[in-house]
Amino acid sequence: MATLQTSYGWVASDPERILIACGVGVSEYSLNEVIICCNEIGGRSSTLVGRTRGLLDDWDDANDAEKDAYTDANRGRVLSKADVLEWDVSGGGAKQAAKDEKNRISYELRLIFGDCPVIMSSRSNSLVTTLYRS
Repeated sequence: MATLQTSYGWVASDPERILIACGVGVSEYSLNEVIICCNEIGGRSSTLVGRTRGLLDDWDDANDAEKDAYTDANRGRVLSKADVLEWDVSGGGAKQAAKDEKNRISYELRLIFGDCPVIMSSRSNSLVTTLYRS
């Protein structure tokens, strides 16, 4: 198994967080591939490491906001009043906003990890085929 180079600014939990944020299953194979990609990205650009870590923190925040929007106090609430000058938004808007933010973050992570086959092959509309080593 590959070793994550923390000297580039990565934290040990980053590969798992990247896989989860991109909607990829966490397995020994996928972890190994993402660690290799993290090391390559870290060798190329410390800015991308910082950007990725910031996106992961934003994804955690959006995930927490989505959980809060699904609490019993907010369940079933929707846009109740719309006017040209005024919007009265309750629970429904918060749920969608959190989902949109998570989708945006996942998209940006996929751009950063564009050469990582395990992440790119997980896209539902991808034309990439994963070749597993034997």
